[in-house]
Amino acid sequence: MPTIEEIVRSIDKRLEEATKQIVSLTSARAALGPNNQRHVPTRVRKQRSRVTANAQAIPAGMLEQLLSASDGLSTSALAQQANGDRDAVLARLRELEAAGRVHRTGERRGVRWHAITDEDWINERAAELERQSKRRRRAAHLQS
Repeated sequence: MPTIEEIVRSIDKRLEEATKQIVSLTSARAALGPNNQRHVPTRVRKQRSRVTANAQAIPAGMLEQLLSASDGLSTSALAQQANGDRDAVLARLRELEAAGRVHRTGERRGVRWHAITDEDWINERAAELERQSKRRRRAAHLQS
């Protein structure tokens, strides 16, 4: 019987593969352009786009993968690459930011989203340890 860790690793691996496939298919679809859609009456297309834009869930893994492959992207650029609604992408990015998986730089129209890499985590942890060390040295110096 597999352990919980093995099951989690298996699920993570499958999610990673699915995310790669989603990104690949999304890119292929976007490359075809809007003129290559099958004919749908304009009225129906508008209704469908509103419904799907609101209901479409953008996979967090897809956004993270797109960000890790870039030097930072705007919300609109991410939405275009993910073939999703800008507001849905922004909501997902804010969730990822709260979870500490992405961060943003800039302000307003200049905001760019970035994936947090292992190197970022290591640098942040090193800085945190350095701050703690300085506090301890100050406290020890004040006590003596």
